[in-house]
Amino acid sequence: MLVDDPEVDTKPVQLGGEDQAGGAGPDNQHLRVWHVVHLSADRTAKASTRSFSVHLPAHTVKRERSLYDERMPRVSEDHRAARRQQILAAAAARFARDGFHRTSMQDVVDESGMSFGAVYRYFRTKNDIVMAISLEAISMIETVVRDGVQAGRPVADLMATLPRALLTLEQIDERMRLAVQAWGEALRDQALAERMQSGLRRARAALKETIDVSYADSDVHIDAEAASQVLISIIQGFILQRAWDPHLDADSYGQAAQALIAGTLGRTGPEQPTPR
Repeated sequence: MLVDDPEVDTKPVQLGGEDQAGGAGPDNQHLRVWHVVHLSADRTAKASTRSFSVHLPAHTVKRERSLYDERMPRVSEDHRAARRQQILAAAAARFARDGFHRTSMQDVVDESGMSFGAVYRYFRTKNDIVMAISLEAISMIETVVRDGVQAGRPVADLMATLPRALLTLEQIDERMRLAVQAWGEALRDQALAERMQSGLRRARAALKETIDVSYADSDVHIDAEAASQVLISIIQGFILQRAWDPHLDADSYGQAAQALIAGTLGRTGPEQPTPR
């Protein structure tokens, strides 16, 4: 099928072949163009080039290998960003409900209410959408860690607040289910795993800095890098368990994490015999 894109007349159209002169003057130009989108057996969008003759009126402006109608307004960056977010929101809803692999590109198109061509303009394959959704879902860890570190709290107090901070984010239950799926997807997609690790490294770096500051003047000697990995696992553990059990209490979880980190459980437990 031809790409059905309502935005195509409002921005430069990239040519898919060479210009072919059809006579003198701009009113008689013809070109070789167009991308034709079809669905393979697995419903993945693919493109090929076909030749069509397209009449170009005098007001068409040609620049290098693109052309546009100078009378028509350009699509704004805000509009493009809004359309892209509309697609991602639709995909997130379907992925959270049906999973990555049971959702087809056509399902995303149907959920978005847009045409196939309009979705194809922003995302050529379902894998592109999975990548974007996964990175957005995982970014919530970096967001809450960064905001918590900026507040300047000690490590134990910081960890007490992070579960509750997660629940203040928009569409958090859906994002948690997507995060769990993204971790599984990263086991089979090395490119996705590397991108996700990049975000976690930034979160760990912020936690490591907090640990270094918190214990700089104490007698406690700890591997701050290893400790930051443990703290990240506490946050990931909350996300995983909350995805399974929406009734998991964030405040109780945070207070337990605080007690563990501060050593409260070790100090208040019954006296244990010295190991021989």
